[in-house]
Amino acid sequence: MQLPPNMVAALAAEAAEVLRPAAASPLLLLCEHAGARVPAPWGGLGLPPALLDTHYAYDPGVDGLTRVLSARLEAPAVLARYSRIFLDYNRFPEDWDHIRPDLGGIPVPANLRISAAERTLRRAIAATPLDQAIRPLLPGRRAVVSVHSFTPVMAGDHRAVDIGVLWRQDSGFVRAVLAALHGRAAGLGLRIGDNAPYDWRRVVAYSLQAHALDRGLPCFYLEVNNALFSDPATSETIATLIADVLAAALSALPDAGREPR
Repeated sequence: MQLPPNMVAALAAEAAEVLRPAAASPLLLLCEHAGARVPAPWGGLGLPPALLDTHYAYDPGVDGLTRVLSARLEAPAVLARYSRIFLDYNRFPEDWDHIRPDLGGIPVPANLRISAAERTLRRAIAATPLDQAIRPLLPGRRAVVSVHSFTPVMAGDHRAVDIGVLWRQDSGFVRAVLAALHGRAAGLGLRIGDNAPYDWRRVVAYSLQAHALDRGLPCFYLEVNNALFSDPATSETIATLIADVLAAALSALPDAGREPR
């Protein structure tokens, strides 16, 4: 596919939404799978519309959760608006699922046999704008949290986790978050996962590697069971819990005078 430069620029301008860019919080929030949109020139990628409203396309519940956390913590946040089926920002360009050809065995027609030129075009529309939105927000931050959700059942496996903290490098910040979650969640009947339902040490993930670990910033992927977003009251309970835990963990962050790389 070829698009005129003005259309590419217009589509790229809609790739990222930035909340509270001037906020002074030491935390930066990312939400790479917030949106389910596909840029108009690609239609529905050849898929039935119903598939674009499933976990394949985005992480249900995380858009609202990220907005609540940003407001309560007065922290900046960057949300991706395009579907991960179009391009998954949280994968490296060379990863097979950066532009995935199938959804659990269901082919994605528009993602089959993609040329190098189209890969470059999609990155210009859906990846580069996110890099450009995130990088100016990093100076002065002392931790980064990426907000995600997961399905209760995967390939027939019922996941015994409600809220997961996925980390690759141990840090006082991660330990403080896990301790606070364990301390507060028991009374709510919530199950906390330490590198579960995924172990980040065993999987590939781009955004926190590029924007946090490579800068020496403590970070983790927050994973919430998407069944917990099924009603407003439970969603509010989860948002309050996570906001309180993150606020309490601020004391475990590195000294403000220590500059990240």
